[in-house]
Parts: sequence; structure tokens; C-alpha cells
Amino acid sequence: MHPEYGFTGHLSTVANHSKGYLGNATPAESTLEKVLRALRYGHHEAIVVTVDSSGKPHAAAMGVRAQGKDLVISPYVSTRTYRNIIQGSLVSLALTQDSTVFCRVVVEPRELKFKEGRSRGIYLLDDNVDLHVEAVPKLLSEGSTRAFVLLKVLDAYEGRGSLIAFSRANALLVESLVYLTKIRALLQGSPSGDFCELGKWLEVLRYSISLVKRLGSEELIRCADAVVDEVRKLGVQL
Repeated sequence: MHPEYGFTGHLSTVANHSKGYLGNATPAESTLEKVLRALRYGHHEAIVVTVDSSGKPHAAAMGVRAQGKDLVISPYVSTRTYRNIIQGSLVSLALTQDSTVFCRVVVEPRELKFKEGRSRGIYLLDDNVDLHVEAVPKLLSEGSTRAFVLLKVLDAYEGRGSLIAFSRANALLVESLVYLTKIRALLQGSPSGDFCELGKWLEVLRYSISLVKRLGSEELIRCADAVVDEVRKLGVQL
């Protein structure tokens, strides 16, 4: 992987100057401002791409927020994202408003396509992404169910995008995918998880799915049906 980015407590922030680092094309201020502007509403949903020890990219949907000049993600400690990071993976984040991209990541991960980023060792999600962010983990701490990972932004640039007017169905499909991810983590890999929350999560999921089916396009409705199928595979009926 990347021994120069060693992971013990405070993580190394040595930059890779081979290609695409901030000094090559875009001033650090404008690059960072672009990212912070995209994340100006607090907690946002993103797609995090990491790489395993064999060089295979892995994508996962999760929350991200800005903290000062850095970014914070909190992967579950039972996930491949967490394992890849502690093994030295760099990170890319895909920012998009297209709920179908999130659906593909959460429900159909085998169909995903990736491409190389500007920095060596970073892979990007090749989909309708508005902004790609390349980052290096600089601080890692672990809790009982989640890890806290502080990311230093290396580069940021626009993807091919997908122009979308605000849609309740689009937003609620993302919400349903968030809760599917929570339920998966609780039932599959978080022994210390709070099962008292499961009932609340299912109520949110039922409400979100019902509105997607009432307000959404055929494509969004198919995604909603796929979410329901994934929940059933976990042994839970909606």
C-alpha cells in the first residue's frame, strides 16, 4: 500500500508529488474553498472510495463534514472502508446530488466503475459525480462501533455531474439508503449496537420509501424496491 502514509495515532501527511497535488495546478486556497463551499450545510452524504491491500477499490456511502480546514468521516469499524484506511489507503470522496448513484453504491456495488485519480494510489467513482475530493487520513481514533477519521484535502475537481432540481423523492431515497446502511451495520457487524434504535429506523425507512414511491420517477421507484429487498434479506419486514 502506502508506507509513507503510516497509520499509528497521528497519521503522516506527507504529500505525493507524483501528479495532481495542490501545487501543480490549483492553489491550495481555491481548492480547499471549493470543498468547504460544497460542504457548507454541516453534515453531508458522500461516497468514500478506498483501496485494499491488493489494489482493489471499494466504495461506501457515508456522512462527511468539514472541521476547520479538514474533513471528518466516521466509518463503522466492521467495514471494509475502515480496514482499508488502517492498512494505509488514501481516500477519495464523491459528492453528488443524484440519489441513483448512492443506490448503485449501496445496493449494486458489483456494477460500479472506477478510474484513477490525479494522485497515485487514489481511485475515483466513475459515475454522475459533481465533485471529486482526494484526501489523506491524518488522524484516526476508534470507538466501540465507529472510527473517527480526519482527512486532509489533497485535491478537488469537478466530475461529469448530473444537473438535478430539488426533488423530495431524490432526497428521501438517499435518506432510505442511509437507514439501510445503519440497519446493515447493526445486524451484521456491530455487536455493541443499540437495537433499541431499530424500530425508529424502520419507521423512518417506511416513511421515506412510501414517499419515493408516490413522488418519484420509475427509476427512483426501482431503487426504492431494491432497498426493500435488501432489508428483507436482513430478515426484517417493512
